[in-house]
Amino acid sequence: MTCTEITHPLDKVIAQFAGLNRVPADLPASFGPHDESGWYLARDLLTDEKILGEVLKSFGAFMKTDSPFLQAALLMHPYTNPVVSIAVHGLYAEGRVLDVSAENLAFRLDDAGDVAEHAFRSQRFAALSSDSAASHPDATPVADIESLITWMFDRMVEHHMRPFFSRVRAKTKLGLNVMWAALAGGCAEALMGLQRAGYFTIEEAITAKTALLELAPPPMHDRVSIYPLQSGNRRALFMRLEVCCQKYLHPDMGKCGYCALRPVPEQLDLQQFFFDRQVAELDSEKRT
Repeated sequence: MTCTEITHPLDKVIAQFAGLNRVPADLPASFGPHDESGWYLARDLLTDEKILGEVLKSFGAFMKTDSPFLQAALLMHPYTNPVVSIAVHGLYAEGRVLDVSAENLAFRLDDAGDVAEHAFRSQRFAALSSDSAASHPDATPVADIESLITWMFDRMVEHHMRPFFSRVRAKTKLGLNVMWAALAGGCAEALMGLQRAGYFTIEEAITAKTALLELAPPPMHDRVSIYPLQSGNRRALFMRLEVCCQKYLHPDMGKCGYCALRPVPEQLDLQQFFFDRQVAELDSEKRT
C-alpha cells in the first residue's frame, strides 16, 4: 500500500489499513488525483451510463463473463469493501473517518480489468470535536461518536453507494438486496479485521457490529451476522450473509462459505472444518 509521509491526521489510517486484512493482495489506497490510464472517478459511475458500462465490461472480461448481471454481482465486493473498510477502520482505530463519498473516490482497473487500486482525491475527514485533529483545515468536527458514525454513513451511503446501487440496478437488474448485503458484509468484515488486529475482543467486536449497523440506513439492517467458533483453545469470528451474492451463477465458482443459500447447520460445519484445519496448520508450524 502506498501512503504519504506521516504529516496529516489521516496518514496513520492509511498506513495501518493494509494490516487489517490477512489477504496478501490487499488493495492499495492512496491520496491525491491520478492521471495514469485505467483510472475512473466514482462520481462518473453515477452520471454516465457509458462509463459504468465500460467498467462492467472490463471487469467482466477479467472475470470471464459477458453477463452484465453477473459482472455487477462480482464487482460489488472489490468495489465496496475497501471503501467501507477504510472508513470503519478509521472510525474505530483513530476516531477519524475519511470522506468516502463518490465525489472523493477514484479507482483503477489494471490491464486485465481487475480492480487494482483506490485513491481518495482529498483528505477530507470528520473527527470528534475533542480530537486535536478537529482544528485541521480538512476536518469536520462532530459532537460525539454517534454523530461521527452518522457522518460516515452519510458520505458512504447517501453520497455514494445508494445512487451507485440505483444506477447498477437500472443497468444490470442486479437486486438491490444483493448490493446492500455486500455493504453490510463489508462493515462486518472490517470489524472482524479490527478484532484480529487487536482493537477488539471477540465480544466487543460482536457488540460493535450490532451498534454500528443499528445506526446504518435501514436497507443494511439484518443482512449479516457474526459469531465465534472454537477450535481447541482458539476462537475466531465467522459471518453469515442473509442474501446470496450471486457469484455461484458463474460456471467456475461455487457458493461462499458464508452464503445464505447454505442451510445454517451446513454452513457452520463447513466453517468449523475450515477453522479446525487452519488451527491444525498453525499448531504444526509451531511444532516445526
